[in-house]
Amino acid sequence: MRRRFTLILSIFSAALLPQPGNTASVTTDADTPDLMQRTIREATCAEASAATLSAKLAGTSLSDIATSTSAARTSFYVSPDGDDSWSGLLARPNAERTDGPFASIEKARDAARAKPGQSTIAMGGGDYYLVQPIVFDARDAGLIITARCNETPVLHGGPLIRNWTSQAAGRWTAPLRLPPDEAVGDLFVDGTLQTRARFPNAPLDGDPRKGWLFAAKCEQDTDGWQGNTQFCFHAGDLPALGDPTGLVVHIVGGFKPGSQWGSDTLPVVSVDMATRTVHTKGTGYFFTGEGSRYFLTGAAALLDAPGEWRYDVAAGQLDYIPTDGLSPSSAVVAGILPTFLKLEGADGMVVSGLEFRDGSPLGSGKFYTDTRGFGAIRLEHADRVRLLGNVIENVGVGIHVSESEDVLIAGNVIGDVAGNGIYVGTTYGSFGKSNGARILSNHIHDIGRVYFETAGIWFQATEGIRVAHNLIENAAQFGIAGGSLWGAQDAVHDAVIEHNEIRNANQQTADGGAIKMMGEQADLLNSSIRYNLVIGTSHLMNRADGTFWPSGYENINEWPTPISWAIYTDGKASGVRIEGNTLSDNVSAIGINGGWSNLVTGNVIKRGSGAAFRVDDGTGWGWHPPWAEPNRIENNTVSIDSSSGLAAYVYAPNHGPESVAFAHNRYIGNLNGKSFRIHPDIMRWGEFGSLRDLQRAGADTGSVVAPPD
Repeated sequence: MRRRFTLILSIFSAALLPQPGNTASVTTDADTPDLMQRTIREATCAEASAATLSAKLAGTSLSDIATSTSAARTSFYVSPDGDDSWSGLLARPNAERTDGPFASIEKARDAARAKPGQSTIAMGGGDYYLVQPIVFDARDAGLIITARCNETPVLHGGPLIRNWTSQAAGRWTAPLRLPPDEAVGDLFVDGTLQTRARFPNAPLDGDPRKGWLFAAKCEQDTDGWQGNTQFCFHAGDLPALGDPTGLVVHIVGGFKPGSQWGSDTLPVVSVDMATRTVHTKGTGYFFTGEGSRYFLTGAAALLDAPGEWRYDVAAGQLDYIPTDGLSPSSAVVAGILPTFLKLEGADGMVVSGLEFRDGSPLGSGKFYTDTRGFGAIRLEHADRVRLLGNVIENVGVGIHVSESEDVLIAGNVIGDVAGNGIYVGTTYGSFGKSNGARILSNHIHDIGRVYFETAGIWFQATEGIRVAHNLIENAAQFGIAGGSLWGAQDAVHDAVIEHNEIRNANQQTADGGAIKMMGEQADLLNSSIRYNLVIGTSHLMNRADGTFWPSGYENINEWPTPISWAIYTDGKASGVRIEGNTLSDNVSAIGINGGWSNLVTGNVIKRGSGAAFRVDDGTGWGWHPPWAEPNRIENNTVSIDSSSGLAAYVYAPNHGPESVAFAHNRYIGNLNGKSFRIHPDIMRWGEFGSLRDLQRAGADTGSVVAPPD
């Protein structure tokens, strides 16, 4: 019986080994993320046969991974009831409890390294509390880590905290001493994230407009481009803080003072009450200024509300104020690990059916971290890896892939992350590629709860990536963001973004959108954004006095001002085809910023509060390469639902009408003599005009205003 079971496992595991990719578009109900996640878990659990894998994945976009082989595999078992002194060759402890599964993944990994041939680590259900990342390398090539059928292994990113003692005023303490280079990033009680002690306290209703202070204009002369090494506060804003040890400011800023494109967490060096100035360990890239919204965390004086906690390094203890007492049965986990599994050169590994929870929120900030760093699962120079059907929640970054080829990330659930959900790209300085990645049928939700300048899926430095059939909900800034940030070093070509559904993107920043392609590489991307559904893209921006612009607001006459698109290209992104997308209830629908030779065709746009199309030369700064052809906007259907709505806004003073050509679009609704705004003035009545004015100026061919269907 044992031999037969091992053979079944070996057939299954070989079926998961990476095969050449199939980039053809497959659109079936089976590709929906939640169904795909269940299917993958059933098809890839340890006891599943190769026939089960093939049958369940047939007709999906993953059918190409269902292959068979006769190669034998050794199976090592891991269980919370195991013992690392046992052999690991039994799924359950024997009656005498002299042999059984291992207790740790590390022990199973080491046993697999010592065994000739390929191996599988079969994980039993239950809780595993990790205190350090588990590292795999070239010795682990081809290793599979998977859940046993009908079991749920849960890996926690830190220790289980015990020995709680009740104190006065509803406080509890527990001993915890960590190495000098570690800290508690988050605290979880029965799987629920608690709040690090902060001021102002977090709003009980979760309203993102509440719970902030707003930076003041500094009275002394300062250089606005000093980064965010200091900012000023209004009289009476801050309580007495005492010793600033452990004090951190969470502050919103951007590329220049006054912009609100992202957020960061900055250690506080000192607070000068006389000049009302907070000095921080800031950065040279991320800027703050008057009106930047912020809150403080970490100081002992800030621990004052139910649900708040603080790690006292000097005392070696956790302090916590529970909301309803602390039950002896409560599972309290200190999240100390930003990375659970690290694959360094571990080609061909498969990780399937595991859950990763309760980690540290590090990973997508500007200070002390690589902008796209960490990752609960992190790949470096690990080709042909498959990450299938996992759940990754309450961590810093879900999955990070750098300089790794032909990676498949499919059927995972990734949510409640501090930074990016999935990052695929490079390491700054070496600029290796991550070509051929496929990111398919993942459910990614609640992205960027700490670091706003993030995305459900972010990619750069890659050729031939395919992002398809993903459901992305509730992102601080981007649903999907791809392309070059640094030029040719991290260029992207032949990317396909298709059949994704993105709901409620850009909920926390003043400049963002659901899908974005960057093009600082300044050549043709030859990429497509097609057949996606985008709903509810918004923005969040406050004025210097702490009031916020209304949701959905757009006024291109003012600056600073909130900006938001459903789909847009930026930098010098050129050669992108935006086709067949359905865009509803967003602000602006489609934007082209600074690039050439882009095609916008066959899209359906409705119920937007801003312009349907925006073409802006601002990020191109007059750039006009010799191969440039006009951007084309044609064969789209656009509903204008407000009498003040804009069908199109073009700002191209360096290029005039040659930057964009409109043709054969169908406009429905409230069009009038100011529906098109073009600068420089090319229309009969100046900057504003009607569709007929646009056609008389030679900038539109064959478009019509039609009655509603």
